[in-house]
Amino acid sequence: MQDLAKLSDLAEAEIGALVAEGITLSPADIVTINALAWAVESPESRMALSRGVPVFVGGITLWPLTMCGWDWYRRVGCKLLGQQAQSLALAYAMAHGRTEGALDMGRALAELAVSAFGVRLGFRASELIEAIAQVLQQDEQHEGPPTPDGHSMTPGELSAFLAAETGTAPDVWERLVSMGYVFQMLTTIVQQNKADGKPTAADPKIRATVALEWFCQQIRQRGKQ
Repeated sequence: MQDLAKLSDLAEAEIGALVAEGITLSPADIVTINALAWAVESPESRMALSRGVPVFVGGITLWPLTMCGWDWYRRVGCKLLGQQAQSLALAYAMAHGRTEGALDMGRALAELAVSAFGVRLGFRASELIEAIAQVLQQDEQHEGPPTPDGHSMTPGELSAFLAAETGTAPDVWERLVSMGYVFQMLTTIVQQNKADGKPTAADPKIRATVALEWFCQQIRQRGKQ
């Protein structure tokens, strides 16, 4: 059970390692390390972490693309006429990728929905482009999903594979987490399978652990400056 008022065992170990390296931690550093460490141990926090960081612009909230959002934009959104329409479609996919049925439409309906979405926005196009860029930056380090058998996987095949390997529902991978997390999880699974010679379930702590280790590494880099 989480108790953010106390140091988790993992946080205590990480803090001890940093102090042993001669690094001085601020109170904010300790609080952040503890929160990230508890995220490793909390299923709820792990899922929240996997969704990515939302970007707020005007009256809408943009999330990193889910698999459904990415697939709809690839098939439909990016084919709308005009750069502005395509940018609006990308924002639409980010804003609605976690809503069941919101992206179940072809190009004709998409043009109407995206146009109406654009009319409701109460800010300049430049602000939307900047917000989209902030969302996309979160997944820049991910090149794309590797494939276990060397063939191209459809979104349906990808979500089914991840569901089978992790014991979770396909909808979790299709609508609740960012594509970057999907890529990272699949990479991990493939590497584990190759090393062990057998299917292995991916540990949901991986994403939270990466976040914790990344933050500690940033502190180490700061100490070298």
